[in-house]
Amino acid sequence: MNIRLIATATAIGLGLGLGLGLGTAALADDGANSSKQLATDKMCFHCHEVKGEKRGPAFEDVARRYTGQAAARERLIKTVQGGTASGSGAMHHWGTSEKMPRDADRVAVSPAEAEQLVDYILSLKN
Repeated sequence: MNIRLIATATAIGLGLGLGLGLGTAALADDGANSSKQLATDKMCFHCHEVKGEKRGPAFEDVARRYTGQAAARERLIKTVQGGTASGSGAMHHWGTSEKMPRDADRVAVSPAEAEQLVDYILSLKN
């Protein structure tokens, strides 16, 4: 199939979806799905779940805890990228003995990916 045909079919499909009022919801679902896939790819679900605690807190609990706090997004982005502090003055992750591994000990997360992951997590407040 040539590129022009694919582009035309995509534009027609998107136009029909928007005309039916489905475009925005479909695009939002795609964003949430791609963010969830990113969390899977970056091994976030090794320690976290959307609901229910595992080694780390549920993402819904993180969203509830940090929603409305000044600079929470920036703090969480730094945590996603760099882990939590260790050593004698350890800042344990979520107030438990578990710590989020430092960057060198886990899958690398770019600044843009960290932002996407944090926005996904914060969107889960229920």
